[in-house]
Amino acid sequence: MRILLLKPRWLVKDGVYRFLTHISFEPLHLGILAALSEGHDVTIVDHDWDEIPNDRDFDLVGITATTFSSQRAFDLADGFRQKGAKVVIGGVHACLMPEECLQHADAIVIGEAEYVWPQLLKDAATGALKPTYQQSQPTVMDDVPIPRRDLFRPNPLVGMIQATRGCHHTCKFCYLPHVPWHQHRRRSPDKVYEELKGMKQSIVFFVDDNLFVDEDYALALCEKIAPLKKAWSVQAPTTITKNLRLLRAMQKSGCFFVQVGFQTVHPDSLARAGVVQNRVETYREVVRRFHQHGILVQGFFIFGFDNEDSRIFPTAETCIKQMGLEDALLYILTPYPGTPIYDQLKQQGRLLAFDREKFGWANAVFQPARMTPQELERGVQSTYENLHSFFKWQAPRRILNPKWLPFFLRHPRILWVVLQALNRRVKILRD
Repeated sequence: MRILLLKPRWLVKDGVYRFLTHISFEPLHLGILAALSEGHDVTIVDHDWDEIPNDRDFDLVGITATTFSSQRAFDLADGFRQKGAKVVIGGVHACLMPEECLQHADAIVIGEAEYVWPQLLKDAATGALKPTYQQSQPTVMDDVPIPRRDLFRPNPLVGMIQATRGCHHTCKFCYLPHVPWHQHRRRSPDKVYEELKGMKQSIVFFVDDNLFVDEDYALALCEKIAPLKKAWSVQAPTTITKNLRLLRAMQKSGCFFVQVGFQTVHPDSLARAGVVQNRVETYREVVRRFHQHGILVQGFFIFGFDNEDSRIFPTAETCIKQMGLEDALLYILTPYPGTPIYDQLKQQGRLLAFDREKFGWANAVFQPARMTPQELERGVQSTYENLHSFFKWQAPRRILNPKWLPFFLRHPRILWVVLQALNRRVKILRD
C-alpha cells in the first residue's frame, strides 16, 4: 500500500505571545509507525515544514491529532476520504474524544499503536478496517523499533529521541493521567545507547514527559550514554536537584539544558493543580543546583488558576527574575477535554466557545474566577514582554560566563540556535 503519515500544523492561533508561530519536533511516533510498515511505500509529512503531496494518491492516510490541531486534522481527513483513501486518526485527541474523531475517519487508534498497527495494515489491505484499535496492554519499551529517520525532513542541528513514556504525577491540568500510555515505562539503557549512536546530530533532545520517575534508571542511562559525547537536553522535575550524584552524571554525560515545570509562583495554585512535587520557596535553590552542574534552565509557568487575580503578574515577574533562569515560557491554563479542570469548568458553565485552535496554551478559553479573559491574556502578554527584555540582556552574561563559555565554544551550533531564537523574538516584539 501507499501510506501517508501526517502531522498537521501546530499553529498558535492569535496567541498572547507570537514568538512561537509554530511548534515542531521530529515526529518520532510517525517514524515508529513507518518502521512497523515494512513492505509498504511510506511517506511522512510534518506539515509545519513540508507540503502535502496532493499530486500523489495514497491508499491509507494516518493522521496524528492534538486538541488544538484537531480541526485541521479533520479537514485533511475529510479531503483524503473524498479522494478515496482510507483514513486513520490517532494521537492525544483520539484518546480524549474518540467519538468525534470517528466522524472523520475510517478507523481510530486509541493509545499506543505498536501492537495494533501491523494488524491494522492487514485489515486495510483487505478492506476490513475496524472502527477502533486499542492495545490490550501497554507497549514494552524495548519492543519499540528505531524510527525511520530517513523519512524525516533533514535536521542537521537537533535530533529527538525517547527513552521513557508516561509520568507518575497527577497534575489536574495535564492530559497524561487520562491517556492509555500514562503508566511510566523505560527502554533499556543499551537500546537508547544504540539509537543515539546511530544519530548524526551532536545535539539531542529527549522528548520524554518525565525521564526521572526512576532516578536509578536515569543515573544508569547517563552513565551509559556518556561515551557518546552528545550534548543533550530534557524536561526535568524540580525534585532531582536533591540527587547530587544524578546531577553530576547528567553533567558528565553531556546534559546542558533542562526545561523545568515550576508551573506557578503561587503556593495555593500548586495545591489547586495537584502539583505536589513543587515548593515555591525552593525554586531559587533548584536553579542554583542545576547551574552548579553546568546545566542551563528554562522555566515553565501557567497562569489562570482560580485563586489568581491580576496581581499574580507583577508577583510572578519579580519572582522569575530573581530565580536566575536563562529563559521562561508562560502559558495560559488550558482545560483539555478529559481532565478534571475541564470537567469542573464545564459543570460551572465557564467554558467559552470551543475553538479547538485556541487550545494551545496561548489563549483564554474559559472564564477565570477573579479576572476577565482579556485581563488574563493581557497580563501574560505584558509579563512575557517584560521578561523577554530582561532575559535578552542577561544572555551575553550567560554566554561569556567562564562556567559556560567553554561549552559554547565546543558546541557553536548551540550558540547559533540560542542567538537565532533571541533575534527572532526581538524582531517579533519590534514588529
